[in-house]
Amino acid sequence: MLAQFQQRHERQEAPDKAAALMPFDIETMSREGGNIERTLNLSASRAYDCAIEILGAYKLTGNFHVNLEIVLKDIDALDKVTFEVEPGSQLPYSTDCRHVLFRPSQNVRMSQFSDIMRSIRRRIGFDATSPWWARIFQ
Repeated sequence: MLAQFQQRHERQEAPDKAAALMPFDIETMSREGGNIERTLNLSASRAYDCAIEILGAYKLTGNFHVNLEIVLKDIDALDKVTFEVEPGSQLPYSTDCRHVLFRPSQNVRMSQFSDIMRSIRRRIGFDATSPWWARIFQ
């Protein structure tokens, strides 16, 4: 019986490997005070490119925290959210992906927080799909 159960689950199509390992947008509510938190997977390279474009610079240090602050300041959200960046993954498939936990400030409405999260995701969100040139060789 157990073998049949395992076989049945093995036959099901496996979800996209990158999507299963790195959920894109996770929203949680903490029990203490009912605070909302949202975790986004952001692209370090897109944050770097966006910061260079914002500043009109030729080259930056490549510090993800600084690049994220530049992007947040540009969309006027630096004082409206707080963020914590999880340590970078040592796995080879996610070198560009950074997990960032965002919390709204006390004076920010939930609709405004959602708009900020959408804007961040649109500008520097991590895309787990393979580039077109990598799909050719698969």
